[in-house]
Amino acid sequence: MKSIIKIGLPALAVMAGAAIAFSPQGFAQTQYQNNPPHGPHEFMGATVSDPHGPTPDPTRITYLLPNQIKWTGNKSLLYGDPTKPGEPYGVLVRLAPGQFSQPRSLSRDRWVYVASGTLWVSDSTAAASHPVKADNFVTNVANSTFVDGNRAGATEHAMLIISGLGSADNRIMSDYAQTTTVRVSDAAGAAPDAAKISIAPVSTTGNQNLYGGGQDAQTPGAPYGVVQTWAAGRYSSPHYHPHPRYIYVLSGTWWTSSSTYRDTRLTYPMVAGSFVTDLPKGIHWDGNRIGDPNLTRLYITGVAPATNQAVDEDGKERAPAGRGAAAPAAGRGN
Repeated sequence: MKSIIKIGLPALAVMAGAAIAFSPQGFAQTQYQNNPPHGPHEFMGATVSDPHGPTPDPTRITYLLPNQIKWTGNKSLLYGDPTKPGEPYGVLVRLAPGQFSQPRSLSRDRWVYVASGTLWVSDSTAAASHPVKADNFVTNVANSTFVDGNRAGATEHAMLIISGLGSADNRIMSDYAQTTTVRVSDAAGAAPDAAKISIAPVSTTGNQNLYGGGQDAQTPGAPYGVVQTWAAGRYSSPHYHPHPRYIYVLSGTWWTSSSTYRDTRLTYPMVAGSFVTDLPKGIHWDGNRIGDPNLTRLYITGVAPATNQAVDEDGKERAPAGRGAAAPAAGRGN
């Protein structure tokens, strides 16, 4: 004789609620709002096809998606004040064909990442300018004359990320208003004097420190820049930084979370062209979800020390590695 187990409607409702709560979508939506018991809450299996998590806590992470970035002409000030002496700044510049600067110099070094298109650079005139392709890094050395822009006849805009420390002679927000008749079909100039304008290729597959010591920067207050590459399935662990960290997503998707729980179902997507700020002591972690066929590439700037302070699920600081702390995540945290 077979046993028949009857389940009443209240029990079915409880079971259904549990199924929703433990589904990836329900899990992401609740974000542990019901004060769960403490313990290991790690799930690293979320894929790009799974529902995304909640938007990050704005007291820990702020962000602008590409359609939220505000432009003034061909420039967007991402952070800081280029005219305030010593203040770190970052500016997006989008140069249409024919837009060029005037020859000028600055009292501080200026760093230029060519994100797309071609930037033409010279230490004299537009006619003598030399092409710098995307994924190259340009340093305009302090107190050296430089001129740069996008030659006429180019088939695409030149997208630049310019950073540095502010100075009273910095006119970037009113710069690049000139036009040139020099065309891409005209003869290119020789590479400029590296003592005035240095040009360096940037890896498209690995991590590379660009200036100021990059990810390893330790001199307090010194600016740094680094490019990081994140393969699918690679994540940091919950942590924070002592100073703001500014991130431009060059390519791929950057999955971020402000939770203290390392659960990839809680991550939120920042697509290419997004600008993300990790706020000082704002707990976060991030990476690239499983199943993404593309590498996630980031251009990161900030001021030293560029350190990561790991935290536990209560948000409390973990001891440094070697003093009883848990093993760090694969790769350097962001």
